[in-house]
Amino acid sequence: MNKLQIVLLTLAAVLVLGACSGATRGAVATGEAEAVVANDAISVENAFYYTHVDGHRTETEKVAYVMFEYEQLRTVKYQVGYIMCTCRGPEVNYYSVAFVELDKNDGSIVSLSYDGDSSGHYTAGLYGDSEVAYDGTPVRAIFDPFVTDVLIGASQNVVNAMEPMHGTVDGFTGATVTPNNTVRMLQGLFEYHNKRYA
Repeated sequence: MNKLQIVLLTLAAVLVLGACSGATRGAVATGEAEAVVANDAISVENAFYYTHVDGHRTETEKVAYVMFEYEQLRTVKYQVGYIMCTCRGPEVNYYSVAFVELDKNDGSIVSLSYDGDSSGHYTAGLYGDSEVAYDGTPVRAIFDPFVTDVLIGASQNVVNAMEPMHGTVDGFTGATVTPNNTVRMLQGLFEYHNKRYA
């Protein structure tokens, strides 16, 4: 091989490697717009979008992160980190962590908790939302019964049919955004789950 062939081969290798690295670090298409991704950004596959709604009825696309996913014989266990509420100051808009267990056959909700997992042995969830509603009502006093009475055992069709933006869910809860965004997070999780297990 002569010097010219070596130079051309080296140049071709540099161009190929440069093109490959540029594909993962440059601009990433999101719909019709393009977002710039920092050179040190980490691409994740264990995340999904959901439409967050605040108390002023403003809807914003947010990202929920699947921090734990474990497939079992009949169910899949998830820990999902997401923002329930943005009505507090930004310095305390903590992420909540939902422990969700979905049936592998039909995707229905087997378990949903912001405390213990389905076995009761581990603290797999974290309630990161306001403790008291605008009228002084303890939020968990209205949120927890909504989870146990309406969501646990519900099929994907039932949850997907809910119109959480100041509709059916709000009538049950007394106008807090916490259950609205929980429903919306679940709707996003269903899509994530169905791509993998349906």
